Formats: sequence, structure tokens, C-alpha cells
Amino acid sequence: MNKTFLEYVAEDIISKYGTDLSRIAVVFPNKRAALFLNEHLARLAGQPVWSPAYITISDLFRQHTDLKTADPIKLICDIHKSFTKCTGIDETLDHFYGWGQLLLADFDDIDKNMADADSIFCNLKDIHELDDISYLDDEQKEMLARFFANFSDDIDSELKKRFLSLWSHFGDIYHDYNRRLTEQGIGYEGAIYRKVANEQTLHLKYDKYLFVGFNLLQKVERVLFSRLMKEGKAKFYWDFDEYYMPSPSPLPSGGALVGGYGIPAIPTQPTCSVGALPGGALVSSAPTNLNISDFPNELDNTDPDIYANMRRPKRIRFISSPTENAQARFASNWLLENDRYKAGRKTAIVMCDESILLPIMHSLPPEADKVNITSGFPLAMTPVASLVMLLFDLYTLGLRKKGTAFNPHYLKKLMAHPYARHLTISTPHHLTISPILHHIATLIKQVGIATKPEDDPLTQESVFRMFTILNRLATLADSGDLLVDNTTLRRLVSQLVSSSSIPFHGEPVVGVQIMGVLETRNIDFDNVLLLSCNEGNMPKGVNDSSFIPYTIRKAHHLTTIDNKVALYSYYFHRLLQRARDITIAYNNSTDNGHTGEMSRFMLQLLVESGQQINHYSLTAKNHPTPLMPKPIQKDEATLSKLQQISRLSPSALNTYIRCPLAFYYQYIAHIQEPHPDPETIDNRLFGNIFHRAAYLIYKDITDRSPLVEKAHIQAYLSNRTLLANVVDRAFQAEQCTPNNGLQIINREVIIQYITKLLKIDQQLCPFSILAMEEEAKVYTSLSFTTPPSHHLTTSPPHHLTTSPSHHHLTIGGIIDRLDILTDKQTGKPRIRVVDYKTGNQPSSPIKNIDEIFDPNNIRSKHSNYYLQAILYSLIVSRSERWNPANHPVSPALLFIKQAPANHYDPTLHIDKHPISDVTVYEEEFLTKLKHTLADIYSPAVPFTPTDDRKKCELCPYRMLCGL
Repeated sequence: MNKTFLEYVAEDIISKYGTDLSRIAVVFPNKRAALFLNEHLARLAGQPVWSPAYITISDLFRQHTDLKTADPIKLICDIHKSFTKCTGIDETLDHFYGWGQLLLADFDDIDKNMADADSIFCNLKDIHELDDISYLDDEQKEMLARFFANFSDDIDSELKKRFLSLWSHFGDIYHDYNRRLTEQGIGYEGAIYRKVANEQTLHLKYDKYLFVGFNLLQKVERVLFSRLMKEGKAKFYWDFDEYYMPSPSPLPSGGALVGGYGIPAIPTQPTCSVGALPGGALVSSAPTNLNISDFPNELDNTDPDIYANMRRPKRIRFISSPTENAQARFASNWLLENDRYKAGRKTAIVMCDESILLPIMHSLPPEADKVNITSGFPLAMTPVASLVMLLFDLYTLGLRKKGTAFNPHYLKKLMAHPYARHLTISTPHHLTISPILHHIATLIKQVGIATKPEDDPLTQESVFRMFTILNRLATLADSGDLLVDNTTLRRLVSQLVSSSSIPFHGEPVVGVQIMGVLETRNIDFDNVLLLSCNEGNMPKGVNDSSFIPYTIRKAHHLTTIDNKVALYSYYFHRLLQRARDITIAYNNSTDNGHTGEMSRFMLQLLVESGQQINHYSLTAKNHPTPLMPKPIQKDEATLSKLQQISRLSPSALNTYIRCPLAFYYQYIAHIQEPHPDPETIDNRLFGNIFHRAAYLIYKDITDRSPLVEKAHIQAYLSNRTLLANVVDRAFQAEQCTPNNGLQIINREVIIQYITKLLKIDQQLCPFSILAMEEEAKVYTSLSFTTPPSHHLTTSPPHHLTTSPSHHHLTIGGIIDRLDILTDKQTGKPRIRVVDYKTGNQPSSPIKNIDEIFDPNNIRSKHSNYYLQAILYSLIVSRSERWNPANHPVSPALLFIKQAPANHYDPTLHIDKHPISDVTVYEEEFLTKLKHTLADIYSPAVPFTPTDDRKKCELCPYRMLCGL
């Protein structure tokens, strides 16, 4: 490998300044390159070296001002205050936050390019830019529409009028905002840079400032560079290649510049037409009067060893991958191939999408024992981050009764977190954001105290980062700067967490380098693996979201989308220019937001580089093996647990009939189903709320009268408010509040269903209700026999039985409603066992009792409904408590959703015959029931999975079966 750029820089520094570099500052775009340069200086000097100071360009500006850079949230809070003051629009910070980010970005860009804000903001009206609002993207239009709330039908016209009105205040906001920040001794980055660039006198700490590896320069940087150079204090080292900067002479008008050189043009959409212009067209960027003569290069521009490496022979491979994880796994093979990992720091894995860091870390081969990861571990992927989100849910969504109690669902989710054991949970005294933030910060501190740094350094680092974020937010809330609702606060925390990382500790100049694109600046590698090099990642999601139109930006030399594309073009080509072994992978799938397109820069290499590029594809070698759930034999432990079950419900029996293996998971292994999110309403919760509302209505009626009359029901039907109040009480009873769109819709549906139930019942009046819900518990004792177990091989021989076993079991449950009415055909009393159903009615009734116990029918015809209704009816028919007069008993399934308005009879039918007296089917039903019970308790009958995979689709235990 040729020398790296930093080695050439180190040689030049030693030759010109010797080994006493204490009065020299080396300025980089970022910090990473300083470690490598320092190592080169020490090696080349061959003796002790008084190292120079290494600073970034940001450090250089900040060293020469008293202003401190404020954090992003503080900046948005203050720009909101200036906005409301200057416009008179009383907009909440919650709604303004997105606008504030755009405004701050525009102000920052204006200052970094030292543009005249007053001129920019007045020009818009002068050139009638809003005669065409096409430059506003859909997101900006949507934000404007939300912000102004009410628009006329002609949205473009109204938008122009209101935007012009808003635009007229931008200059005032800009000046008021900067005054406000200056009074507090703070500023945003652009304002600080501009202030330093405008200073007439700078008290420079060092004799020389060596600027190394800069590229696209903003106006503030050019002004500072020029001043230092005139004072004889600045020297410059440019990193480029003649491949993409074909001439060191000044560029024609419109050239994009990196130290005076043009960057290859990249079409907006990847095509092959870029080859039409030799060497690449030039993308519009910085002012044309900047070229290398303005800031002369300390290295020899004509030295081909330094600046003519891109066209040297290289091994270049393009690899298409079906997934991001496949690329991460490929990184392991790539390191082992040709022993690339042995090259140590000369080998780099570069991520265009840093979200694949974790799978890369998990895929590293054991041979690569020395690895330096510069990206840092994402804070959002630590357990502390998930804990904080659960705490926010608990202390916002999960508070009940005015903050004096917690919703059990949210509390249970929190308690399942591994760090929850370190927490002391209590309700806050106030529900405003400041106490909540302080409270959550205190809880996170408890986690830090409970974990030892030496045992869990990652937890300690993540706790420290998280505590810092929460503490800063709490301080802003205490000062009155942060005035947002809970939803926006949670979004802010999530945004801050997602942009934070935990640095890895190690030796940065040793081992394989794993880094993001920006961290590769100034550093050269022999072997490069560039991952996720898709359009949208490279260049990185460039867009032109701004309040300032493109034409005005371009006219005032502000940053445009062209500059951003040019900058990433430089990063891409500079990374590859000195490498000899290059592999570039991209995701060719078009799902999950991926376009499936390789980067436009890859296409340009194909057309212009002259290099031979080989194409490969990653393919999965996995052969799908259908997973077949295995039956569970009834061993000694299982039989013991079975014997402990002395009571079964119809639901348990239906579960066994549907799938014996699911019965085992639920009733033997006691694996609980996941609880639904209370912010949504699943079918079960919907049914519970309906049942509770029906109970409350008829409880109110029967407390006043033993007989339900039409007038009683009409009192509810004619008073919607009364009906709605009952439904709300039912929601409260289920610890659920209809406070979002979906829940409000469900509330309205339940009100309609209750209305329909009352209209159906009104036609039956008068009737009496014998019992409801908890009052209507019905049970009976059954005796049955299991056959001898001659073939039980999972237990020792002395557990085998050669004679039948006799069992006694209690079976039954709770009836929704037990009522008695006069049969219209016989004129005699008839008891009904009524079960409310809010789902769909079976398309056809069952034809015989056998179908109730047939697992092939339990899904298609809802025969599980029949088992419960008939069983309860048989118990009631023989009950001295509920049927002392020996009245006939009928099972009834009241399908509210599909019930007709008039003359609806919910009595169950078997093959078109209504069950007017359930005892007709008693003998046949009990025979089948006992046979099913015998299978459950028989040692020789295993718990087998169902053969019908459609039943598995909604089964909560499907993951246990590998489905």
C-alpha cells in the first residue's frame, strides 16, 4: 500500500517544524484522524516529540468566544418565544416544535454562510416567489395546514397569503432570537461561528494552525482561514484525487469546490448518462472565486503518489443482498477471506446505515479479536432506554384516579423489565412534566446505584447518559422553557435517546476499524467493505426542507441540496481512492422502506472509473424445514398436575377439543396469554365491556322491579345520555378509558349494540331475570372412567395401570343471563340460558351433538358456543335452586351484531330444530362429554397438536410450537 494521506502530512510537518510542535495546533474536521496523525508523527520522528494540539474546527471557533453552545431543546424553546412575540401567534410549543427545527436550521445556515438575513427575507416578496409554491414539499404543506388550522378551498392561495404574512416576520424573529440568546450567554453553532468570523481581533493561542483534510468550506470558515493566513499563522493540507478533480486551475462558473477542486457530478436519479461528460460534470456549489490558490496546499499537488491513486488497479466488487442482516453476516466471511482481519487498522468496515452495527458486532469472527468501533453503542438499544419508555408510559398513560393509582397493565409491563427490581415505584405528587422528569431521573439513578461498574460497565454508561438527558429536560421544565404536553415530551425523549450513543473504550489505532462514513475522513485503508450503500444512504437522505426557497438560497450562496450531494460524493470517492481491495454491498430488496437501488455513486464508478468491477449476490442457503409441533406425553409430573385439576370450565373443554397441546400450555403448564394493550380494545375486552354494560342496566331494573317491563327498557332507549353513562361505567370497570380515536369508535359501537339488545328484549317483555354474571354460577359433579394404560412408556412400570380409573370432576361456569319468560307457542314458562355474543354468527347450525365434540367443526361452525350453552342448560334443568318447578330449559346465543331488528329468537337449533327442552339431548351430550374428559385424564393419550394450521394463526401459543 502507498503511504496514507496522514503519513504524507506527518512527514511534511516533521520536515518543516521539527519535533517541538508545542506551539502548533492541527485542526481537523473531526476528532478521529488526530489519533492516527499523532501515531505517525511519533513513529516518523524516531525520538521524543512534543506533540501539537489537536482540535476540531468547532473547537477552534468556540475557543474564541464567550458564548456557549446551547442544547437543541433549549434553542427550540427560545425560538418559540421569539416567534410568538414577533408574530402575535399564540402557538403552543408542541405544535411549533417541527417549525422551530426548520427555522433554526435556516438561521444556522444563514450565519455559517454569513448572508444578510434582512435581504433574504425581504427578497421573497420582491420576486413574487409565492406565485408558485411548488418548491414546498408535501410535508411542509402539511405542517402549514396544521399550523394555520383553517383554510379556504383554494389552499394554495390561502397558503401563499398566510406564508407571506409569516415570512414578513422572519427577519424580526431572527434578530430577536439572537438578542435573546446573547443575553443568556448562549448561541447556536452558526451564530457563534459568525461572531468569531466577524471579530476584529482574535487572541490566538498558537503560532501555527495546520488545517488538515477539509473539503466544502462555508463562508465563516473561509473568512477565518483567510485571516489566519494573512497573519502567517495558517497552513493547509488538502486531501483529494485528480480522478475527481481533473484540473488544479480555477473552475468555470458554477463549479463545486473542495479546496478549489470540482467534485464529480452525480445525477439526481441514478442513470448511466453521467459518462457523457469526461471526468464528470460539475455540480453547483460554493462561490467560484475559491480555488486552491486562495489556500495553497503544503503538499505537492502534482505528486502522483499523493494525488493520483483512484485510477490505480483495484479489486472492486459490487454485492447485492436481500437484507441488511445478510450484509452484516457477510462481514464475517469478508474479514476471514484472504485473512483481511490480519491487516488490522488497514482494514475497515464502513456503514452507510449505522443501524446495522449490532448485527455486525454479533457476526464478527473470533479470529478478529482486535476491533475498534468508532460509532458507539446506540443508547436506544440499551435496556435503560426501554426502561425509560416504560416509565414514561406508566407515569403518563398509566396513571388513574387523578394520579393516585396505576393502571395494572402498564405496571405489569414495567415490572417485567429486568431492571425493575432496582426501582421503588410510587405515584408523583403532581402530574406536570417537571415532577415526572425528576421522578423518572431519580428512578434511573437507583438503577445506577444498584449496578456495579466492574460487573456491568454498559449499564453504568447508559444510566449516566440517560440521567444526563432527563436531568437536562427537567432543568428546562423547571425554568419554564420547556412547556409541552406528555405526548410531545415522550417524543422529545425518544428523539434525544435515538441520537445518543455510548462510546466504546479501546485502542483506536489498533485492529479492524468499524465506523460510519463521516468518521472515515482523512483516514485511508487497504481493504474497505462499504455496507448498505443504497440510494438514500449514500448520499444520506438529502432533502431541501426549508422555509427559504431554492432560488433564494442559491442567490445568497446558502447551502443547497447540490452542496449536500457533492459533499457525500467527496466522502465516497475519498474513502476509495487509496484502497486496493474494495467491496461495496447494497440491499436489493424493495420492502421495509428500501428502494432496492444501488447508490448513484456506484453507478458512476461503473461508467467512469475504468476499473473492472465484478458483481455478486448474497443468497440464503437455508432450506426451510416445516416445523411440526410435537405431542407431549403424560409423564409423572403431568399426571400429577392433572390430578390437581378438580374443576373445569366449558372454555377449557373447548380448548382441548380445538387443540390438546394448547390445553396443556394453558391449564397444565399455566403459560399465560399476553395481555392486550389497554390503549387498544381487543375482541375479548370489547365483549367484556358490552357484558358489563348489559349487566349494569338490568341490575338497575331488577333492583326496582322483579319483572322487566317495556317501560323499563324504554327509559334507556329514549335517553342516550343515560345509556352512554352506563357504557362509560363499564369501561371504568374494565380499567379502560375511551381517550383515543379507536376507543371512542368502540364506545359508539358498544352503545349501538346495547341499544340493539334492549330493542330485542323489549319484544319479549314482560320477563323475569333469575340471575346474571357472578350471581349465575352453575356447577355440577361428573363421574367418568379412564381406560387402563398398558402402553405408557414415559413412566416407570409401577405407574402402569391394568384396570380402569374412576374420576370425579366439577364442571360449570358463569352464565351471562338466566331468565324466564312465557313460551309463545306453549303458553307455559320456559327458562333461557342466554349467552351474549358480539362476534359473527355461524353460517349454519350444527346437525347433531357429535359435531360439538368434533375438532374439525369447532372453528368453522362455532360449535364451542354450543358446548357451553347446552352444558349450562343441562345443569340448570336439573338444578333445584334454579328450576324447582321443572320448567323446560333452552340454550340461547344472542348474536348482537347480526340480530335482526324484529322477531329475533336466539334459541339454539340443531339441524333446524329449536332446542325448546335441552333434556332431549342430555344422554347423548353427557356420553360425548365424558368421553372427552376420559381422553384428557387418560395417561395413554398424549396432548397432541391440532392438524388444522388455520387454527394456529390466532393461537397465543403458536410461537411455542415454532409456527
